[in-house]
Amino acid sequence: MNPYDENRPPRPTPPPTDGPPPAAPGPGAVPAGAPQGPAGRSEQVGPYPPPAPSGQYVPPGATAPPPRRRGPRPVPPGVPYHLVLADEKRRIWRGIAALALLVGGMFLFSIVLTLLAAVIDTLLGRDSLLTGGTELTPVAMGLNLIALALLLPWSMLIQRWLYGVRAASLHSVRSLFRPEVFGRAFLLIFPVWAVYMTAFTAFTPVEEVSWRVADLLAMFVVILVVVPLQSAGEEYGLRGLAFRVAASWGRGPRAALVVGVVVSSLLFMVIHFAADPWLNVYYFTFGVTLALITWRTGGLETAVVIHAVNNTIAFLTVVLLRSDPAAWIDRSVGVGSALMLVPCALLIAVTAVVWWRTRESGPALTPAGPHGTGPHQEQEAR
Repeated sequence: MNPYDENRPPRPTPPPTDGPPPAAPGPGAVPAGAPQGPAGRSEQVGPYPPPAPSGQYVPPGATAPPPRRRGPRPVPPGVPYHLVLADEKRRIWRGIAALALLVGGMFLFSIVLTLLAAVIDTLLGRDSLLTGGTELTPVAMGLNLIALALLLPWSMLIQRWLYGVRAASLHSVRSLFRPEVFGRAFLLIFPVWAVYMTAFTAFTPVEEVSWRVADLLAMFVVILVVVPLQSAGEEYGLRGLAFRVAASWGRGPRAALVVGVVVSSLLFMVIHFAADPWLNVYYFTFGVTLALITWRTGGLETAVVIHAVNNTIAFLTVVLLRSDPAAWIDRSVGVGSALMLVPCALLIAVTAVVWWRTRESGPALTPAGPHGTGPHQEQEAR
């Protein structure tokens, strides 16, 4: 029989089966007869959704999900420095874990490097404070400062690991260390702090002790090289990571700012283990003012300058006056006095100046997009 004969009998209907009937092509299917692309692949014609990623099953009628993004989570646009880690979920337990890792790392670095310094001093025959002696050696001083300096990379690692945000965003809202902000702050802060520290030392009793000339020279080098790194480590840990983590717990921008400032400042005060109330007032004021400066300037550069200049001049003054090394680490009751209100007032005054200079622009914000910034999206303290 001719298969093309119009008078041929109809073909019998196949018996029904237990399986479901063939599904109609979904909205993502390419219709029959669509033009073929290279290597036999069907080209998309018309308003069809993109094909599913290779190896991923998409049910008929469903739209293929976007491919999974790799790499760090992007910094949210148009937010101040402390809100970079904030989102719709407060993630309190994750924040507690981040702070625990921060403080735990600080203690671990300190213990390991302190033991190393004790071993080195013992091998050198020094009567080190670390082994119950009376000498604060350059080795002990340097390694203990390096332990705090390690908070800088450690804070970046914690942020990247627990929050998925690139480590460089801890520098500033521009995700880089801004040398122009750092240089401008140094030129303004250094002379002010030099005058303040000179006057403060004049009213502070100092007990002179005997020093080795070699120790004085070594301490001078350690202070100039390592103290700025130690100060930066504390700033990246407390005014960087801790400030951001605690701020992410707040509901609303004002609550986030208050929570971030208070928690990071209390943590800064606690880790100094001061029993004297005047010293605790000073440490808490130090933390609050530098956190507010970080918020207004949009980065850690100015806070690092203040911390580094303060500590460097203080340590150099102690060395130049040949004072007792044991007094450097004494924070017992009675060590402080109402005189500590003087540096507190100076810190508040500097914060007020920064706030006044940014009164029109407000706090610096992250860039509005990858190709530039929108109006008023990134105003820096001038």
